[in-house]
Amino acid sequence: MLTPAISMLVSESLLSLYPIFVKKIGLTLVHQVWARLVAYVGISAIFVNWSFIGSSLFTADALILAAINLSHIFFSYEGFRNLDSGVSFAIFNTYPLMILLIAGVMWNNVYLLVLLGLALFVLGESAPERGATDKERSSTGLEGPEAAPFGTKERSTTEERKEEGSKEQKEGTKEKTDFTYGIAMVLLAALTEALIYFMVRRIKTDNHWNHVFLSYFVGFVAFTGYLLVKGTDLPIREGRMGLAVGLNGFIGAVAYFLRFFAASNLAASIFAPLAYFGMVMSYVYGIVFNQETLSWEKVGGTLCILAANYLSPKT
Repeated sequence: MLTPAISMLVSESLLSLYPIFVKKIGLTLVHQVWARLVAYVGISAIFVNWSFIGSSLFTADALILAAINLSHIFFSYEGFRNLDSGVSFAIFNTYPLMILLIAGVMWNNVYLLVLLGLALFVLGESAPERGATDKERSSTGLEGPEAAPFGTKERSTTEERKEEGSKEQKEGTKEKTDFTYGIAMVLLAALTEALIYFMVRRIKTDNHWNHVFLSYFVGFVAFTGYLLVKGTDLPIREGRMGLAVGLNGFIGAVAYFLRFFAASNLAASIFAPLAYFGMVMSYVYGIVFNQETLSWEKVGGTLCILAANYLSPKT
């Protein structure tokens, strides 16, 4: 039987693949966001209760949820693109802490323990001798155009290849502003993720595919309209785009369905600690896919997070 707790653990295991997916898929940011919207809307549309969707789609709660979710996608992808996978997902997993704070749990030493664990993760990943190596490892895999900042014109594949040599020479010399920008983006992604938790709980439905559809449909329509007006090319028939849609459909739609199921059935004090499981899995995936290594900072950070989960305050 699928319990809310197991659903949350499976959801986090799938979602923690995103930092690797964003870097290795070889599509621009605009194309990645659009592929995710297409996949989530397409899959959830199969299972929704259309009478509920018709009565809820343009309610204030549903529109706010859609707006928060679209901004969340942008923030998370920009953060994952600018930071190493372990660092980005560690910082992103401050969102359970934000859930507890928004839920009214008073600040105490457990919060400080979580922050200490996250600080150790960041310290270990940002160490110069390890950071450069991790960046080199995370850049291997599927080759493709570098993700372009949101709202900028896409460059052709030919232009990207012409500049490939110079980009490789500059690889590993990322400016500090990229790291700072990445941290800011991931923190905003964490905040919007916490807000999504509360918005989902406000929309009462037993069919959690309804939550997925409401989160993505309005954003899909608005974003597609924006791209058409702007004249952005959408390479629908390109194999890489099909792969992105397929992976989003499996990783994302299924994972968020499970998360919405968990969010609707778990108290904030239980939901939040379980969410940290994704942080552990992000490092497992980093070792498996990017040949990343463990450090004392990472081990110490993991122990801090595990202790914080055990001592997590109750609402």
